[in-house]
This record gives sequence, C-alpha cells and structure tokens, in this order.
Amino acid sequence: MKLYRSFWVYALAIPAIVIVFDQLSKKWATGIFGLPFNICETNPYIGQEGYFKAFSPIIDWAMTCNLGVSFGMLSGDSQAKRWGLTIFATAMVIAMLVVLAKTAETFTRIGLGFIIGGAIGNGIDRFMHGAVTDFISAYELFPFFPWVFNIADSAITIGVMFIAMDIFLDWRKERAAK
Repeated sequence: MKLYRSFWVYALAIPAIVIVFDQLSKKWATGIFGLPFNICETNPYIGQEGYFKAFSPIIDWAMTCNLGVSFGMLSGDSQAKRWGLTIFATAMVIAMLVVLAKTAETFTRIGLGFIIGGAIGNGIDRFMHGAVTDFISAYELFPFFPWVFNIADSAITIGVMFIAMDIFLDWRKERAAK
C-alpha cells in the first residue's frame, strides 16, 4: 500500500502533539494536588478521597483514576482487565492507522489523528499505572455530565466530531448533487 504524502502528519504529528499535551497535563494535575505522577498505580481509588479544586465557573480540577473505559464502564482492578484493555487499545490504534492510510477525506484524517493520539495517551497511563488519570470536571457547566476526563478523552471527542463533520459534509454534497 502506497501512503499519501501527508500520511505522517496525521499518523505521527497530530498524535504526538496530543500525547505530549496529555501526559504533561496529567503530570501538572497530579502536581497541583501534591500527588505523585504514578498515583493511579499506588492508589487507583484516589477519586473517592475528595481531591477537588475550584478553577472557574465552568471547569474544576478533580483527581480520579479510571480503571475502566469511557464513563467508568468496565471498572475493576483485575490485571486481566488492565492488560485486556491495553491490548484492545493497541489493536484499535493499529486498525485506525490502516483506515487512515486508506482515507482521502481531510477532516476524517484529522479526526483519526486526534483519536489515535488520545487512545495512545490513555494507553500509556493504563500500561504504566494500571488506570487512566482523569482531572477535568465540567459538572458546573453540564450538571448532567458528572464524569471527570482528561486531554486524551477530549482529543478523542474532538476526533469524532471531525469525522462526523466529514460525514455531514459528504451527505450534503450527495444531497445537493441529487
């Protein structure tokens, strides 16, 4: 398979930027609470101890470790689950790289780059510490959204929005052509 010229921008540059910001933000967040960077390894139930700092009217800092996947689903501290989720995330990154290599749409390429970076950022946490470090709370802005998240989670969400935008624009183009 021949790769297009800008493949490495989407496959390496965008994910690398996401990973760096994600890991640095997690290091910073554990620091503002005076916790070690590997807190999720030493105490994965840290969120139950009430680490919270008000930041703004819409965003607050709330330290927690996610042993599961999105929204805390599949939570549990089993080593089999930890490594199963790590292997699954690795397989998904490889699958997304294959899709990225075959994709012609720019917004989808950008979206996949963000998703790959977010998956790797959270995968690093799971691999190194057994859980994902989360610290951003938007509960004040969205009271119906009580979950705490991180930069990697945000990158995945932004990536999905880019892909959805591409799908919507393609749909409009097809509709206009009819």
